[in-house]
Amino acid sequence: MTLRAAKKRLRNDSASGIKDLRDVSVLVMHPDDEDGRNLIEQLQRIGCQVRVQWPIPERLAIEADVIVLAVSPESLSTNTPCLLHASTPPIIPVIAYENPIIVEALVQLNACSVIPSPVKSFGLLTALAITLSQSRKAREREKHVKRLEGRMAVMRTVQQAKIILIETKGMSEIDAYNALRDQAMAKREPVEKIAEALVKAHELFQRACS
Repeated sequence: MTLRAAKKRLRNDSASGIKDLRDVSVLVMHPDDEDGRNLIEQLQRIGCQVRVQWPIPERLAIEADVIVLAVSPESLSTNTPCLLHASTPPIIPVIAYENPIIVEALVQLNACSVIPSPVKSFGLLTALAITLSQSRKAREREKHVKRLEGRMAVMRTVQQAKIILIETKGMSEIDAYNALRDQAMAKREPVEKIAEALVKAHELFQRACS
């Protein structure tokens, strides 16, 4: 990809991300006060689909793309395990001030942006865009890691199968892999599936003989 093409793709992705904010489902967890009503109004003005829940529940019953949460000593004193669960949507805290307890809470919530209180229109769109972008990138990284882990598991299984052939048939490593590959081609199956079947059969044989 050329530098010009990369820049064009970045501009398109950014524009698409901002446009997508109009369809974002936002769960607002904020007391019913002037600041909370102003927050809801600003989100609706952006075009977000807003739902409200307060006080903070022990279990999330509402699906959302992002949660906007009022973080205060009062809210921190409640039991909120649902906010720390791995499946919880990304959270944007609304904070009125900073202190070590608040900052520690932001770290635990894995927040990548905050909204200062009293809530104003400036900064809200940016906080939404950054949070959703970082959340999407985190999901992509997680998928990538899982794919790598899957490949490593396949490689370990094939290696185990080769070792079995080397030890039981006296084959070289190259011949062992070729034998697995030939069997896979004959049965029209992936090499890893043939390797897995061999490993399982060998384990069953070992248990039967022990």
